[in-house]
Parts: sequence; structure tokens; C-alpha cells
Amino acid sequence: MKRLSRASILVLAVLISGPLFIGACAGPKGPTQAELAAIETERRRSAQEDSVRAAEEATRLAAQAEEQRVREEEDRRRRDAEEAQRRAVEEARRMAMLSSIYFDYDESELRADQMAALNENARKLREYQPEDNVLVEGHCDERGTVEYNLALGERRASAVKSFLTDGGVAETRLETISYGEERPASMGHDENAWSKNRRAEIKRK
Repeated sequence: MKRLSRASILVLAVLISGPLFIGACAGPKGPTQAELAAIETERRRSAQEDSVRAAEEATRLAAQAEEQRVREEEDRRRRDAEEAQRRAVEEARRMAMLSSIYFDYDESELRADQMAALNENARKLREYQPEDNVLVEGHCDERGTVEYNLALGERRASAVKSFLTDGGVAETRLETISYGEERPASMGHDENAWSKNRRAEIKRK
């Protein structure tokens, strides 16, 4: 058998090993266009789902915040209403405790025996709800003409107002009105009834 030369052996070795080397260098194949498109589609779908979930969560949190705000507003209004009612009751009680001031027949001068009641009225008006305005009403008994009694009632109301302002009650809080004989405290027709009707009353406006 004819022996191969060294050169022939080298050529054969190269021919055999070449394809193996090339295959080894080629390595694994990358993703196809279809696979890349599928990956992108999945990424977009996942991002859209995340966006929807984020929007739903934001809506839920906003609804919770609005419910909390409404509850707090209702609680505040309830507390304000309760406080206003409490103050109204207290104010009504206090105003009911203000004393009427009585006058002699056909007189508008303040009597000495009414000074204690006048001073107490002034103290209460200074200390309680100093922002409230009050009305000083002047009244008369049934004797005398309507016109005369209206004028007399006004003088009586003005006398009480002057005393209160001198006692520290702001003049801007006080108004006067005369009802003359129109609103008697007692419906009798004798001195006992008349003495109760010759008066000035202080009421919350």
C-alpha cells in the first residue's frame, strides 16, 4: 500500500477539521422576528395592565379620600350645629334672666329701687355674648292716648339704654323701640296691673 506523504496528511486534517471549527464558532441562533414581535407584544400588554391597575388604585384612593372628607365635613357641621344650639339655649336662658325695669305713672326717670336690677342687667350684657345686639322695649299702661304712650315708652327705653351704655355696654349693641300700651304684661285694669305694664324690657334682637 502506498504511504501518504506528510503534505497529504496535513491537507486531509484541514479538510476534516474545517467544518467542525466553523460549526463550533457559529454558536446558537438568536430570536426570530416573530419571537421578537411576540416579546414586544407581551411587554406592551404587561405595561398596559400595570397602567390600568395604577389608575384603578388611584381612583380607589381618591374615593376613599373623598369619603373621609365628607365624613369630616359632616362631623364638623354636626359639632357646629350642636355648639350653636348650646349657645342659643344659653343665650335664651341668660336673656330670660334679664330683669324688666319698672316706672312710676307717667314717668320715664329711673327709680331708685330699680338700680340693682339695672346694674345686674348691665353686668350680664357685658359678660355674655358681647357681640349680640339687644332691643330695649318701652311699655306703658293703658291710660293716656296712643300717641302719648308711644312717646312715653320711647323715653323709658332711652333712659334704660343710657344707663346700660354708662355701665359699659357698647351703644352700638343697643336699640330702642316703643310699643306704648300695645303689649301689656298684665291684662287687668287696676293699679296692680298698670304697675306691671309701666316697664322697659331688654330682649335679644
